[in-house]
Amino acid sequence: MKGKIEMGYYVQITEQDFLLEKENFDKAYELMCALNSRDVLKSGGSWGKELSYDDPRPEGMNYHPAKWFSWMTPNYPETLKTLEEVLTALGFEFDKDSEGNIAILIYNSKIGDEYHFFSAIAPLVKQGSYISWRGEDGEEWRWFFNNSEMITQQATKVWS
Repeated sequence: MKGKIEMGYYVQITEQDFLLEKENFDKAYELMCALNSRDVLKSGGSWGKELSYDDPRPEGMNYHPAKWFSWMTPNYPETLKTLEEVLTALGFEFDKDSEGNIAILIYNSKIGDEYHFFSAIAPLVKQGSYISWRGEDGEEWRWFFNNSEMITQQATKVWS
């Protein structure tokens, strides 16, 4: 994905080989919830109300109540209690294999802040896993999980 694509841009998963083992679900949930304190990553927010996106974080809070990740409430760690609930709130459908691991992800919606959530759990995802994406304009990229990080790779065409 070249640069940041603005919300309103539809994407879908086209191919994948993904595995997040069930023994890592609780840690993945913790890592996803820890993102809520990183207001600078959030693309959603409120402008023009009592408390606005541009206002400083209120004293004593570990997140800004006028800033949120796309599709999420500002206080999602208080309302979403499992990894599965966080994935669903982000817009993913998923299937588990016979051992209860998350093995299939489905996404067909507007892009949001999904990148940050999967980047956070990259150390827990099986090395070599990938998720291939296609945007509404035909652009293709994939997230490749290698050495505890998620790398965004661009698709290239080869003409013969």
